Formats: sequence, C-alpha cells, structure tokens
Amino acid sequence: MSRLLIGAGCRVRPKRHDSWSIVPNLWGGIVGRPSTLKSPSLKEVIKPLKLLEEEAYVVFEKENQAHEIEMESYRVQKEAIKKRMGKAADLRNTLDIGLAKEELKILKEPPPPLWKRYYTNDTTIEKMHELLSQNPRGLLLYRDELMGLLATWDKIGHEADRSFYLEAWNGDDSKTTDRMGRGTTHTKNLCISILGSTQPDKMLSYFHQTLSGFCNDGLLQRFQLLIYPDEVKNWTLIDKKPNILAQREAASIMKGLATMNFCECGAIQEGDETPYFCFTEQAQHFFYTWVTDLECEKLRAEEEPIFIDHLAKYRKLMPSLSLIFHLINVASGKERGAIPLDCVERATAWCDYLEMHARRIYEMGLSPGYQAARNLARRIQGRDLNDPFDVRDVYRKEWAFLKTREEVEDACELLIDLGWLREGILSEGRKTKRTFFVNPKVLKRGNHE
Repeated sequence: MSRLLIGAGCRVRPKRHDSWSIVPNLWGGIVGRPSTLKSPSLKEVIKPLKLLEEEAYVVFEKENQAHEIEMESYRVQKEAIKKRMGKAADLRNTLDIGLAKEELKILKEPPPPLWKRYYTNDTTIEKMHELLSQNPRGLLLYRDELMGLLATWDKIGHEADRSFYLEAWNGDDSKTTDRMGRGTTHTKNLCISILGSTQPDKMLSYFHQTLSGFCNDGLLQRFQLLIYPDEVKNWTLIDKKPNILAQREAASIMKGLATMNFCECGAIQEGDETPYFCFTEQAQHFFYTWVTDLECEKLRAEEEPIFIDHLAKYRKLMPSLSLIFHLINVASGKERGAIPLDCVERATAWCDYLEMHARRIYEMGLSPGYQAARNLARRIQGRDLNDPFDVRDVYRKEWAFLKTREEVEDACELLIDLGWLREGILSEGRKTKRTFFVNPKVLKRGNHE
C-alpha cells in the first residue's frame, strides 16, 4: 500500500548525473488455489487504506456542507448585483452598470470540495481519468479476481482499456481528453496501482490466450509484485489476538506517507517538476554493481524471452522498492535525506525473492508443450512451413521442442484450441494423411507486426 500512497508524489533518480527518474508505481497480487485465504489476507492489507478513505469522506462531508452555505451566499450576491444592474439599465445609468459589471467579475463561484480518494474496485476508464484529475498522486484499482479484470480489457468495446492501463503503469504520463458531454479532463499524472488475486488455472488460461505468439505487449510482466506461495501441508490450529500495536503502527506510517511533504524529507525539486530522491554514495555504488549484473548477466541469459522481458522491468522495480523502503523509514521517524545503503540492499533481496515467485508463475505457463506451441506459432508466422503442412514437415526440421512426432502433435492440438490451425485430411492414393491448415488471420497479423 505504501507504493500507492507515494504514487506520483515523488520519484527516484537511480543514476548520479542522468535525469532518468522513476515513479514508484507497482502492480502486484497473490496466486493460489481457491480457499487458500487469498482474499482475507488482501482485505487485511486494504484496511488502513479504507480507514484513510473514510476519514477523507468525513472531511469531504463537512466541507460540502460549508460549500452549500457559500454557494447560497454566492447566489444571493449574484442576484443582488444583477438586480442593481437591471435598475441601472432602466435609468440608463452607465456608471452604475459599469460598477455592477466589475462586481460580477470579482465575484467568484466557490469551488466544490473534492473527496480525497485512494482506491476503487470497478470503474470505466473515463471515470478513472476523472478521478485521477482530482487525485494527482494516483489511485489503486483493487480487484479480487485479477484475470477477470484483464479479460474484460480484451472484450469488444473495451479496446482502449488495455492501452490506458499500460500507460498508467509508468505513472509519469499526462493525459487530456475532450468530450462533448464531459468537457475537458486533464490528468497531470496518469498513475494507477493494481492489486488483487487469482487462481493458477485462470492464470494459465490467460497465459494461453494472451502469450500465444502475438499478444505479448508486456502487460503480465508489469505485475512485478506477484507471488505464488507454497500451500500449507500440515495444518495447525491458530487462535491468537491480533497484534494491535503493529496494526496501529502500520496505519500511522500509511497516514504519514499520505500526507508527507517530500521536499521537507530530503527530496530535491527543480522548478515545477516532481521532487525526486537520490542514493547516498554507498547506495549509488551498490546500485551500479547490481544493474550491471542485471544487464550483462540476467538479461542476456539463455531463457524464455517472455521471462527476460519480466526481468527487464526490474530496472524500475529495484529503485522503486528502495525509495518505498526509505520513505517508510522516514514516516517511522528515522533519518531523512538521500536513500541509504540498507534500503537498497533490502530492495535487492526483495527482487531475488520476487524473481523466485515469478519463475514459478511463468514455468506454469511455459511448460515444454506450451513452448513447443509458441515455437511452432513463430515458425508459422515466419512462413517457414507450407500451408497446409503435416506433422512430418515439422519434426524433420528438428526445431526446439518440435523434434518428435508426439511433440509436434501436442503443439498442433494446442494451436487448434487457440484458433491458429484447423485440422484436415488429405488423400494420397489409398492413404490418408492428417494435415493442418493455417488460419489466414494469423498470417495477416504476422505481416502487420
């Protein structure tokens, strides 16, 4: 929740001289079978956020009551000036008319109060855009079933949703929309965090639908705080009181982050730009060592490209976590200023931890059979096979994961389910041969890319 409360309010500059800056906006969730208590766990995390929003609503209600009184006063004053202007016009008193006009110019309608929002569960992108224009640090989109949310972005009529949220992950883009009904809505910081849970089978299904060769737009890789915990094998009864002190401390930290003036806590501000934090000298050296290992080792390893894409986003993850840990310390009353070494080391340990979970999640979708189907899909789009083709046409080429009849048949079955292929039978004299016809839409899409 800390990442949400910080949002686009400040940034981190990971390099000493480069102007590259990162908004610590992250997406995450929990993967687990039904009845593994994912939802109760997340509800506990959301509790302090709900409390902040309820407190903000109480303030909004009081301000709204005061605003109604101010509006009534405004309407009375405006009506009185208009009456004086009408009388002056009847008497052709240009001096009084001019004075009344000046009074109308000075008289300003009281701006309506805004309810400070922290999260939402369900909204259109148009309403989300409006909420973001009123909440410049950003908002959390909390959904109990993540894959259901992502699936709606692929439906007819929601074509713009996916690109909207892809942009909102960065947290540093502005957006202006002009509509006849809504008028003009401007958002300085398009920043949305996403949190939720899902089941392994639903995630696997989404893998098969979206990563089948042409839909890898980096959406899944943006869920860097996604974890897939081990299930408890030996159940034990636990019945103990909650740690009230820890709950209060967490709520206090979150409230401190929500109201924090980052410049007073050591952030650097240049003109009207968003304030940013830098690393201390020791932390800077540690980051350079870490990012060099990431770029030269992990991102150049012989691994599945989709997983390499996931690790590439750790360029943002590690500095973001470093800043978040630092500001949590600041909200707890610890030292302010630049991000120290211990926060960077902790962020690195978290990256290692999250990488283990990511491997488990991606391996679930990138089984040998699935990798075989993906490789075959790439070969089809690359026009490395005739149309139609048979199993022998494939395995005699000895492509990776496609070297035996069984591997090719399994890959073809999966591509049939995904709509890439259609099965047919060709006659060769007295013999018949199982063949596969390519969906023309697949080839057109390949040409477009």
